[in-house]
Amino acid sequence: MKKRLVYLFSVVFFVFLGLLQLGLKPQKVEAAYGILHPYSTPVATRGNWYYLDRDSKGIQKIYTVKITAHAVDKDKLYVPSQKYFEKHVYNASEKKRNQFIEKTKNIYAGYNYKKGFNVNNWVSLAGDGVYYIPVTRKVKGKKVKALRIATGAGPYTAAYAYKTKKLARLAK
Repeated sequence: MKKRLVYLFSVVFFVFLGLLQLGLKPQKVEAAYGILHPYSTPVATRGNWYYLDRDSKGIQKIYTVKITAHAVDKDKLYVPSQKYFEKHVYNASEKKRNQFIEKTKNIYAGYNYKKGFNVNNWVSLAGDGVYYIPVTRKVKGKKVKALRIATGAGPYTAAYAYKTKKLARLAK
């Protein structure tokens, strides 16, 4: 009976250690895609931001952008390795490059831009992605913190987002 308890305890202990070891391993995106490390968004841009825009039917609606330390709207951001891209993407055959683009279509790159940041596809084919830039705006005569959301090479302002839905409605 004693041997059985010792055996059972040993099995449970080693299973527990194995599970603990699995839980401690960091979850990584494959290094084969040229990821250096997660991109850290500027602190001033983090949080929930609300902006007013028209939906596909032309009706004004409030949209939300959630920016965390390493993601925008649950899309994780990473810093790409330029050396990797020069070696394995830019100088690869068209077939290999297209395969790489297909494999990485859900991976996004983050880049610093002024006081904000830029989000782009892992392999940028066209356009300059989306810019998130903290600014100060006047709403009803008061200065408030806002987030300029812009696109293109300009970057051209698409919307201003605010910390509350009420401010987004008032700012129009």
